[in-house]
Amino acid sequence: MRDFLLRNKGFIVGICILAVFYLYLAHLGSYHLMDPDEGRYHEIPREMLLTGDFITPHLNGVEYFEKPALQYWATAIIMKIFGVTEFAGRIFPALSAIGCVGLTFCLGSMMYTRRVGLLAAAVLATSCLNLIVASINILDMALTFFMTGCMVSFYAFERTEKKKYLLLFYIAMGLSVLTKGLVAIILPLGILFWYTIFTKRPRLFLKLFYLPGIIAFLIVTVPWFYLVCQANPDFFYFFFIREHFLRFTTKMHDRFQPWWFFIPFVFIGMLPWTGFLVSLFSKKGVIRKSVSERNRFDIIYLLVWFAVIFVFYSISDSKLVPYIMPCWMPMAVLIAASIKRFEVENSWLCHSFLINSILCLGFVFALVGYVLMSNYLTLDEFIAEGGMLTAALFLGTLAAIITWYKTRRFRCTATVLCIMGFFFGLGLHDVQQQIHNNQSAYYVSQKINQLNPQDSLIVNYGEFYHGIVFYTDQRVAMADFKGELEFGLSHPSGDGWYFDGNQLNDLWNSQKRIIIVVKDRYKDKCLSVLSTPAKEMITEGAYTILVNK
Repeated sequence: MRDFLLRNKGFIVGICILAVFYLYLAHLGSYHLMDPDEGRYHEIPREMLLTGDFITPHLNGVEYFEKPALQYWATAIIMKIFGVTEFAGRIFPALSAIGCVGLTFCLGSMMYTRRVGLLAAAVLATSCLNLIVASINILDMALTFFMTGCMVSFYAFERTEKKKYLLLFYIAMGLSVLTKGLVAIILPLGILFWYTIFTKRPRLFLKLFYLPGIIAFLIVTVPWFYLVCQANPDFFYFFFIREHFLRFTTKMHDRFQPWWFFIPFVFIGMLPWTGFLVSLFSKKGVIRKSVSERNRFDIIYLLVWFAVIFVFYSISDSKLVPYIMPCWMPMAVLIAASIKRFEVENSWLCHSFLINSILCLGFVFALVGYVLMSNYLTLDEFIAEGGMLTAALFLGTLAAIITWYKTRRFRCTATVLCIMGFFFGLGLHDVQQQIHNNQSAYYVSQKINQLNPQDSLIVNYGEFYHGIVFYTDQRVAMADFKGELEFGLSHPSGDGWYFDGNQLNDLWNSQKRIIIVVKDRYKDKCLSVLSTPAKEMITEGAYTILVNK
């Protein structure tokens, strides 16, 4: 078997690459948009294509400045090629995730060996949170890719002293800024500052200030910011002050969580590799026992990379799980390096393989137990939707245990775990499909489309239901709620598209046909506002549709 693998390395690597592409791309069109994020980030590029305005992003017809435009541009281009579909909107995040896998291989190979790089790439590619975030049209995966590009470029510069890598560092940083803003400057520079402090080489940090690189960064970032500020004088305050400083230091977006919020997601998100994290604390592990000064610097680099991002978002007043995605690559490399260390020490340090096996099997039994005790999901439904995930973890863990006891070879066991991770990922997508469809406005939008809404005004009451705009291909009005559209609705583009309770009642009793969409939790309040009963009332999941004529 070993001879076969050695003779066919290229073929095996090709199979691995195809497997990664299949894992990240094959499922993208099999489920509907999950509100609110996917509805928002599909709709903005769609409106760019409709209006031809690629400078000022619009959502539901009004200016939307919460994020920069790079992912909107990329998604619009992809939609132009593949059509305005659910699949097309998810391609850019998925390709970004595949890019992260490739960069992980590069960094692992530079720090250790190609085998470690390949294993690190496999760990990242099959980890739970990376798979989930890569399948959703949000900005965090692209930010992670470009920020990872920054970090890998700097590491390559440190090892080679070639200035072309500093140029790549600044270009990647510029693309990061165009993806999600100033955090893409703060985090890489913060990581590198503390890295040079902990390795007692402050002059290395000063080498970052490379004039051609800074010019390249400005060439990438300045044109769009200049043009959007010219077209929208209030952009500067909203984007730089409100969406950066106030977002980080206040609870304005109602995303406050305790400081420890991200800790459990690190362990859950690294499945099915979580158990190997404990080996990092072993006396003979890669962190506490370095083999050279260069190796010690590499470990510090990975730890500081993880710690700065983790601490930054932990102290922020605004927390969402995908924010810590840039932490995943250093963890993947550390896990891969640990498995290499197991071989050297001829020991599963800290019983990490046993712990990982227990965690995977425990997760399976907990999941099955939860389903058996629940009253809204039958065992047949669970098998149909989550069967591959549980089977992959259960059978894969058993196969890995048997392989270890039969062969006592770390590489063989790690290979089985990688195969398990692949099928775990396929099963995870089945579960994700159900979650997306349960949180989608697709089904209620189909009910609205059956009402021939082209001659009507659709009104969202109490909340903005993003997917309705995308699926009905119509602009909607807002009633008793502005939310993230408050800024845009204050502009001329928002005139006539927001109604308070009294205005909504007047509109409802006018000659115009009105279709109100409301979720169950706002339904009673909405009905109390309307002075005449609906001519038609349709229920679809958590939504109710009210029609006045």
